[in-house]
Amino acid sequence: MKNRVINLAVMVIGGLFAIQIAIWILGSLVPDLWWILLLADGGFITWRLVEVWPQITTQKQGGTPEAVNNPPPVHTTPMPFITVPSHAPKATGKQAIAELEAMTGLGNVKEEINKLIARISLEKRRREQGLQVSPMSLHMVFTGPPGVGKTVVARTLGAIYRDLGVLKKGHVVETDRAGLVASYVGQTAPKTKDKVTEALDGILFIDEAYTLTGGKGGHDFGQEAIDTLLKEMEDKRDRLVVVVAGYPAEMRSFINSNPGLASRFTKTIEFQAYSPPELIEIFQGMLTKEDLRLAQDWPEADLQGWFSSRVRDPSFGNARSARTLVERVREAQATRLSADMGADLQTITADDVKGAMASC
Repeated sequence: MKNRVINLAVMVIGGLFAIQIAIWILGSLVPDLWWILLLADGGFITWRLVEVWPQITTQKQGGTPEAVNNPPPVHTTPMPFITVPSHAPKATGKQAIAELEAMTGLGNVKEEINKLIARISLEKRRREQGLQVSPMSLHMVFTGPPGVGKTVVARTLGAIYRDLGVLKKGHVVETDRAGLVASYVGQTAPKTKDKVTEALDGILFIDEAYTLTGGKGGHDFGQEAIDTLLKEMEDKRDRLVVVVAGYPAEMRSFINSNPGLASRFTKTIEFQAYSPPELIEIFQGMLTKEDLRLAQDWPEADLQGWFSSRVRDPSFGNARSARTLVERVREAQATRLSADMGADLQTITADDVKGAMASC
C-alpha cells in the first residue's frame, strides 16, 4: 500500500513537472495560451486520480478490483432445528377403561360407567341410522370421601367421551372454589368464565363444589360463580361437561340449593370408602409400582387392624392415607439401610411396616 502511494505521488509530480515545462515553452511562443494549458494541467491530475483511486481502496480492503466487484459466493450451513420432544400420547378410551377396571374396589362406579358407555354408544348408532335420538345430560355429581378415585374416574370419562365423539378433546380441568370465586365485586364472573373456557371440549371437574354455597356474610361471591357456571353450561352445552364432587350430605344440599343445579345434574355416582382388605391391596400395589416387595413375615393382620381403626374417622384419606403409609415405610427402610451398603434395597421388612404404622 505504501509503495503504491509513493508511485502515485512520483507519477503526479512528474506529470506536473512536464506540463509546467510545456506551459513555459508554449507560453513564451503564444502569450494568450497559458490559461488553456493550465486547465489541461488540472484535467490531467484529475484523470490520474480517478484512474488509480479504486486500486488504492481495493488494497486497503486486502483484495483485487475483481474481488470487490464480484465477491465469492457465501456458503452457509443450514441452521439445525431444535429437537422438540413430542407430548405423551393421550390415553384412549379403551386404555382408560382398562385402567379403571384394574383399580381396586369401586364396583358400583364401574357398573355406572358401563351403563353410561352403553347408552352413549346406542344413541350414536341410532344417529348413524337416522333414528330419533333422545337428549341426555352428561353432567354428573360424584359423592364420596376423599381418596376414593373421583378425579381418576373423571379423567377416564374424558377419554371415553373423546373416543365416543361426545367431546373433541376430552381433557379434564380440575378446580375448586378458589379457582372460581374472586375476592372483590365484579371479578368472580370473569374468573369462572376463564375456567370454563379452559375446559371447553373437555370436562370441568369442581372438587368440594358445595363450598360455593357455604359462604357467610354479604361479601361472598359463591352464588355469582354458580349463576355464571349455569349460564355457561347452557350456552356451551355441546362443548362442556361439568362434574362436581364432594361429601354425600354436603353435595345433596348443594344440588338442592338451586333449581338450575338440580335440573342439570341429574346423575349421581356414589364412591364408597375402601374396606381394610381393599386398602391393603392398594398398599401392596403402590409398593409393587415402586419396585418394593414385602417380606414373607410382614404383619398383615396388624396392618388390617391399623386400617380398621382409621376408616371410622370421617377425615380418613383412604388411598391417600395408604400413600402416606408407603412414604413412611420407605423412610423406615432408608433408616435401617443407611449403614449397610450391600443390603437388599427391595425388601420391606416387618419392622419397616410396624415403624411406619407407629409414625402415622
